[in-house]
This record gives sequence, structure tokens and C-alpha cells, in this order.
Amino acid sequence: MENFLKSVKQLGRLKVIEEPLDVELEIPHIAYIEIKKEKPNVLLFTTPVDGKKGYKYDIPVVMNAFAGFDITQKVFGKHPDEIAVDIEKLLHLKPPSSFKEKIDTFKLLLKLKNLLPKRRKKEGLSQKIKITAQEVDLFKLPILKTWEKDGGRFITAGQVYTKSLDGKLQNLGLYRLQVVSKNEMLMHWQVHKDASHFFDQYYRSGKKMPVTVAIGGDPLYTWCGQAPLPYGIFEILLYGFIKQENPVLVKSITNDIYIPEDADIVIEGEVDPSDFRPEGPFGDHTGYYTPVENFPVMKVKMITMKENPYYYATVVGKPPLEDKYMGWATERIFFPLLKTTAPDLVDYHMPENGVFHNLILAKIKPMYKGHAKQIMHAFWGVGQMS
Repeated sequence: MENFLKSVKQLGRLKVIEEPLDVELEIPHIAYIEIKKEKPNVLLFTTPVDGKKGYKYDIPVVMNAFAGFDITQKVFGKHPDEIAVDIEKLLHLKPPSSFKEKIDTFKLLLKLKNLLPKRRKKEGLSQKIKITAQEVDLFKLPILKTWEKDGGRFITAGQVYTKSLDGKLQNLGLYRLQVVSKNEMLMHWQVHKDASHFFDQYYRSGKKMPVTVAIGGDPLYTWCGQAPLPYGIFEILLYGFIKQENPVLVKSITNDIYIPEDADIVIEGEVDPSDFRPEGPFGDHTGYYTPVENFPVMKVKMITMKENPYYYATVVGKPPLEDKYMGWATERIFFPLLKTTAPDLVDYHMPENGVFHNLILAKIKPMYKGHAKQIMHAFWGVGQMS
């Protein structure tokens, strides 16, 4: 995160706000206004406060990391269409017939060596500071309340790392978490998400499910959390493919889940399959509040962090917001994968008006009666569009 902030500062696109501002409503409102500008800035709030408690936080808040198409490209290190081209080549890989094709194929396969994460045995930068169970207090983190009728404070850009019951599969998802006490959060994973499938396994076996939530680090980690990869594929592999460097992971202190060694803040705990509580309301992407529903409770066992960490958050609300640019990258990068289920798709666009999963415009090459309906059903079965 620090390297990212330095790079956007050099571009003149980092706005540092030193005035004390409240984590409830004030900071998210300024981020909401900024991201709607034609050329928005990344925001760094150096003095977040809790006005009600008279508390000043030690941790600065970063918002709008995906501030426009150009900054989003900087996060990826290239245009998303370039990544899509590499994916398409891999999907249609065939034996090379000339020396040039052999060289091109070798270069493409060479990129795959960066997919697999390196797992360090030593502790990472994200584990320099340790806050144990007795001292855990989530309210000492500058977690935001965005909208007046929100049910509380929500972590909105938490990378949620989970593992299947048998330990064979690991997942990275992006789910909101509502803070309900010093050491408890509500985990809002929807029924069709991979982490929810893992939770079902623990639920049936009557076991508590280990979970680690990372915040910050490279902004690309956060984007990977919402990437619509097929079930069973660990999303952090995508980081290695895009960055062309192996992601470096370290083991959580209290469980067997691996997380990026350079995350800013790490929250470890477990979800109890027998403990559900009301979550919400929450001001959502649609411009309406999500109603109150029951979700499982995550009990926090430990918090670790970097020395001098940043707290990264995003505003959820009426588009266009930061997810406009995150969704644009997802749309372009996953075009080749979508074509595997809809081969006669020529191109498509998911405008921010539909928040990237409620509206899709598709250009197709219809070959027979009912072809359009077939493609429509293919869309409905994929990722967030379902």
C-alpha cells in the first residue's frame, strides 16, 4: 500500500487530508463526492476520529484506490485488455508450427511460473504487531459507517480468506463485515459464494470455521477477492499471473490459512455455524438499503498488523463509485472466459448503472432460433451475474 501511495503521489493523484474527520459519515461522504469526479484522486485521511467517543485513531484511512481508469491500470501494471489477450492465448493453446510460434508459446508458458504463491515459514510484515484475544478491540480500527441508516460500522474492503473443511481448497472473497462488538463481526457471504459453500461443510459437521480477514496491502489483492473465478481456484493465483511475480503468503498465527505477507491489517478468528444474528441495514450499490437478515458471527481471536499500517475502505452506494473501475477491469479480463460458455459472444459491456451484475449489454452472432436465449441463460449462470 505504501508503494502504491508513493506512485500515485508522483502522478499528482494523491490528495492528503490532514483535518480531523469522523469515521462515521464524514470520511466516506468526502470519498463519495471525490470518486464521482471526472478525474478523481486517491484519498489519504491522516487524522480519522470518533467524534462520539472523542477518540483519535493512530491508523490513517485510504479510500478510492481505484480512482479512475488510469489509476486502475497502474494497479494492474497494464491495460486489462492486455491481460485478457494472454488469457485467450492460454485458452486456445495449440502445438507451435514455426520457430516464432515456439518462442511465443514459451514466453506465454513462462508467465505461468508466477502463478503459484510462495509460502514463507517466517512471519510476515503483516504480523509485526500482535494484539491477542484479551486486548482485541475492533473499535480501535477506523472502521467506517457510510450511511445514516446503516446498522453499524462495516468493513467494506476486507479480503476474506477461507479454507474447505478437508483443507484442500482455499478461497479469497470480498464480503462486507458488520462490527457488532469489540471482538465480533457478522459475515455477509451470499449463498452462492465459495466461502459460503465451505461454511456449509463446517455447518454440517458442527465445527467452527477458521477465517482470516486481511485489509490493505497491494490494492490488487482486494480486486482479486471479487474476481469471478470457477469454484476451487484460489483467487490469489490471478495476482501472480497479472503481476508476473509470485505472491508471497504467510500462515495466520491462530489458524492454517495463508494470507499476503504485506497486508496492512489482519483479523483472525472463527465463524460459529450455530450463531446467527441480524445484519444490516446496509446502504448498497443499488442506492437502497439492504434489509436486515441473519448472518453468521465471526469471533475474533487475534489482530496483527504492519508497523505504521493503513486502513483501506471503499464506499458502497449509488454508482458511479470506485467499483465502476474495478468492474471495468473485471469485465475486460474475464471476456475470454465468458466466451468459453458463450462462444458466439462478440463483445459485452456491464455498465456501472447495473452495478456490474444487474445489467449487461451483449453483442452476439446468432446462428439459430433461440440462440440469444441460450446465451442469456449462460450469463445468468456465471459469477455475480447469477
